[in-house]
Amino acid sequence: MQKALGTAFSSLLKQNGWKKLSNPSVARGATAVPKNPTAVARIGIRLDYDNYVEKGVDKVKWHHYKLQVNAGDTIPNAFKNWRDSQSKGTHAVMATIEIRDGADKDEIKAALKEATKDVQGV
Repeated sequence: MQKALGTAFSSLLKQNGWKKLSNPSVARGATAVPKNPTAVARIGIRLDYDNYVEKGVDKVKWHHYKLQVNAGDTIPNAFKNWRDSQSKGTHAVMATIEIRDGADKDEIKAALKEATKDVQGV
């Protein structure tokens, strides 16, 4: 599962995908990445924007995302098997991820890795 997640995250963050997570322009409940239907089927997971919170005395904004598995049979088997074992299917949340507003690519990679370190396959 961790290998599949690493491959998927690399695909999600390439080019400017990571910028969509550090400064989201989508509404709550909408998919932040990936946007392309071909990428959705190939990658197998998506990050849906949930909301933001402000933390600390400085009121730093942190964006919350839900990591969810996509529908379809063409997604990687690791994700398909995980999805099929969940009672909520494509609405099941693999992990909740917090990303600081304005974070750089390395911070986002670290946040994704930390949030998904305990996700297990079936």
